Amino acid sequence: MTAEQWLSARQSVRAFAQLGHSEWTTRHGFFADMGGILVAPKDCSPFPVDGQQLAYLVKNKLVTMPDISVDDLKAMDKADRLARFVTLIQMGWYCLNSIARGIQQLGFCTLEVTTLAFILCTLHTFFFWYNKPLDPATQRTIPMEADAKVTWQPLSVQTSAMSKPYTVTPLDFVKPKPDTKSLITPFWFGFNHVLGHVYGVTEGPAPTLPNSRILPQDGVTATLSAFNLLFQFLYYGLYIGFAWIAAYPSNVEWYMWVAANAANIGLIGLYVLAIPIGTYFAPSFGRRVLNIEATTVLDIGAALPQWIKHLMYGPFVLGYIIARSAVLVESIISLRALPAVVYQEVDWSAFLLHL
Repeated sequence: MTAEQWLSARQSVRAFAQLGHSEWTTRHGFFADMGGILVAPKDCSPFPVDGQQLAYLVKNKLVTMPDISVDDLKAMDKADRLARFVTLIQMGWYCLNSIARGIQQLGFCTLEVTTLAFILCTLHTFFFWYNKPLDPATQRTIPMEADAKVTWQPLSVQTSAMSKPYTVTPLDFVKPKPDTKSLITPFWFGFNHVLGHVYGVTEGPAPTLPNSRILPQDGVTATLSAFNLLFQFLYYGLYIGFAWIAAYPSNVEWYMWVAANAANIGLIGLYVLAIPIGTYFAPSFGRRVLNIEATTVLDIGAALPQWIKHLMYGPFVLGYIIARSAVLVESIISLRALPAVVYQEVDWSAFLLHL
């Protein structure tokens, strides 16, 4: 998700550059995609717009370009750069200590393995969210001297699309359909339907944008999709790779650890296969079975009855939750009985050159 948010923010920079606004940066793109910018039409309450939707309004001269400087965004950012730097130092020291433990064959407990996996995720997040403001407390409102319905009139938008109730804001139609290469959108679709929570409103615009709703305007690149897939296998592969050198109170818990992480990798593999296969068969299945025009698995999923959605997505979501919970629980309960060597500190003097 962080990688696709980064891509969306980067693509908004190109969109505004084409409009002659070179002052728009990746930080601005993140701020807009977080729901930090509101437009206030005459006929409804203010609602948030992301970077792509704002570019649409600016291009069609429905709003003026907001005057938000990089310094303004940095002032809103609650993330202390010093705190981030200290966190990186701590993570680096922990990784160095883990390498030293491996060299001196001191062993690892499962909690240490889980910590290393979390560090991997944190580094991934730090990289892609480097320019993302952390929890800005204020939103910027841009007045619009027109009704909300006027926003779609400058472009040739089909009447059928305009007459449908929007899900989040009146500018939903500006967003592209989910890219078939995205690994995030189908996940959140299934997760929200299984839990019975589908973000959106029909009576009025949403006050902010959901953090899981990211649709890069130019689509997801194949390179980014490959990176996301590689990262997932690397993350769970770390758990399995350490399974043979970490300490466990019993053999049963070792098997549980390996089985839970293998299940997570297997679920990811099935998920990755299901998306292109579903996309390939979506048009014919939609016409022959559901009598709709479908291009993605999300089109099919949205048209299915609720009980079928639970039947399709439920096993994936529940299987993932159970497997992840098993790993986290084992990381804690394994501390009850471990070999004494696991509690030994690294002998750093052994790495010094003896003259």
